[in-house]
Amino acid sequence: MGEAGATRNLVCGINAVDELLQRGRRRIQHLYCQERPGHRLQALVNQARSKGVAVKLVPASAFDHLAPGVRHQGVAAVVAPFRFTPLKELLARQSADGRENSLLVALDGVTDPRNLGAVIRTAAAAGGDGLILPERRSAAITANVSKTAAGALENLAICQVVNLADALRRCRESGFWIYGAVAAGGKDLYTVDWAGKIVLVLGSEDKGLRPIIDRACDVRVTIPLARESESLNVGIAAAVTLFEINRCRRKTRTDSVSR
Repeated sequence: MGEAGATRNLVCGINAVDELLQRGRRRIQHLYCQERPGHRLQALVNQARSKGVAVKLVPASAFDHLAPGVRHQGVAAVVAPFRFTPLKELLARQSADGRENSLLVALDGVTDPRNLGAVIRTAAAAGGDGLILPERRSAAITANVSKTAAGALENLAICQVVNLADALRRCRESGFWIYGAVAAGGKDLYTVDWAGKIVLVLGSEDKGLRPIIDRACDVRVTIPLARESESLNVGIAAAVTLFEINRCRRKTRTDSVSR
């Protein structure tokens, strides 16, 4: 049973399943848990049963067939298909909230599930408001993505779009500035004024942004490295950039309060 099939509707791992149970955004059809669960797994079993979720206790070896290649930690939830947030809905939500500093992340050509999961986790932790993914040239929302995201999948609005360049145009029309992360030649990350509504676009670590996406960016930014080296993993680049944006915005709020 490959990940492109049944595991697409699996959520594995203690933190991810716990967040799923607490948030209740996706219906859980049933929960698999390894036999003789420890304290943390038993707490999940109790929580699931209290919410009316059917629980099946199975041998640990059963997960080799249920979730091959996934670090499941002895628990997996079979869930309804992931619901993507329409871009129109996400942009309308940002306008309705009256937020002046919305932060969206867009990915171009990130096909590794663990990288996608890491970016989702970082975006949620850094205060991101949503993630934009293209239908093609992107990892799907699978069990490995859910596990790596460690529950953040339930906390972040995710859009899937047919045409990423067109989606960025629509974001610009809604008042967003488009910032593209590039390996070299962009503005120094630490000299950028990160105020306002922003879409941060990250590309694959081997090819970077496609030309059509690069041309759609208003500003290009580069993480300064201490010495020449290969480009950073996209998950690490996302973490460095998103938390720098978060730091700048926290500092701005602190300065405003002190004045």
